[in-house]
Amino acid sequence: MDELAVWLQEHEAQMIEDIGGLVGIESVADENGFAACCQAMEQMAGYAGRDGMETTRHEDYCISITMGSGEKEIGIWNHLDVVPAEGNWLYPPFAMQAKNGFLIGRGVQDNKGPAVVAYYAMRYLREKGLLQNIRVRQILGVREEVGMEDVKYYVNHYKVPDYSFVADCGFPVCCGEKGICRVELETEAVLGQFLRLEGGTVCNSVPEHAVAELLLQGKKMEIEGAGVSGHAAAPEGTVNAVGVLADRIPMELLEEKERRTALFLKEAASDGYGEGLGIACADALSGRLTCNAGVVRLKKGRISLVLDIRYPVTMESSRFMTKLQEKAKQAGYRITAVQDSAPCYRDKEDPLVTVLMNAWTQETGQTGEPFVMGGGTYARHIPNAVAFGPGMSRDYTAAGLPEGHGNCHCADEAESVENLKCAVRIYVRALLGLDRWLGEKEENGK
Repeated sequence: MDELAVWLQEHEAQMIEDIGGLVGIESVADENGFAACCQAMEQMAGYAGRDGMETTRHEDYCISITMGSGEKEIGIWNHLDVVPAEGNWLYPPFAMQAKNGFLIGRGVQDNKGPAVVAYYAMRYLREKGLLQNIRVRQILGVREEVGMEDVKYYVNHYKVPDYSFVADCGFPVCCGEKGICRVELETEAVLGQFLRLEGGTVCNSVPEHAVAELLLQGKKMEIEGAGVSGHAAAPEGTVNAVGVLADRIPMELLEEKERRTALFLKEAASDGYGEGLGIACADALSGRLTCNAGVVRLKKGRISLVLDIRYPVTMESSRFMTKLQEKAKQAGYRITAVQDSAPCYRDKEDPLVTVLMNAWTQETGQTGEPFVMGGGTYARHIPNAVAFGPGMSRDYTAAGLPEGHGNCHCADEAESVENLKCAVRIYVRALLGLDRWLGEKEENGK
């Protein structure tokens, strides 16, 4: 792989510049950010055009970049939308900064940096003419963070690649994803003592800030809660600001219906594993259920709450929904909407998993096992797909970031340049391995 090392050294500056070009677009996938999401797709198309690769626009849902001419198609899936830049950022979220070997900005981890990394692996293989049996299609969506309607649209309207990997998690290979259940609740009664209540921005991030204004004994009182943000699927190390806020509310000064609803908020946000709500469970393959009280608002006197629940791959949502509904009813809430995406799992011995595992092992020299995670990627909606990198361990000390900063969905999201280059090398090995495997499969008539 010495030739690749030289090539990466020659192209490192441009790769970093390309990541920065995407980070500079505030492509938050909400009603205000739609134009920016389309701009991000055009930016990526511009890179492909510069390098002589073919692009296809799949309406306003995705863009794809293709190379190679084999019979079998390999899909690499990324997304160009990002979560909002919530929290106390030390660096501008949409103007990427480089510091001591790290890139800092919204999307450098999730998922603009990985999109460019996968693209550069394709670019190298195309320039060197190393693929004989496969065609590679990188598919980049812009609605991943808000329901994944982009991948659903592509799968329903276009030919899906024969095999795919999603470059939107960690190495080595994610062979399974927990079920994801989004539950919206609202208090049945109008709550006169609550004048204002706000916490969180998106349900798949742990809220970093929450604020309430209450009318207590004829006087207005404002209460705030500060937390430590992070991804809803990985609550360890996070602190939910809604729980902190609820814990500070003087419950003894609330009327009965207000007290019951405030206590439910406290229980929903007191831990990240559903213990307070009585829905905790686990299995051997995927570990514990996680539960994030992600967004809370006061609307016309009623509290609305959105829960993000990630449940084990061997279970169904009915396992906990009955308990949750009963708990909510007792506290004066009703469930107004449920979105349930079932778990997915691919056997660890599957040939696709084996080829990708070998690429990671050969490049890093490490040993490991395919894993199941709580995060949700496009893989759960795509036939013959797994998630595969590029996340690796990081030490944010060199970047000078405080605790709670650096990770995806957090303030000052950061990634090391060395990790990005290593991921390019792994993806090159993986595509070469898939090329050999499918070539041999064709020769053997299987």
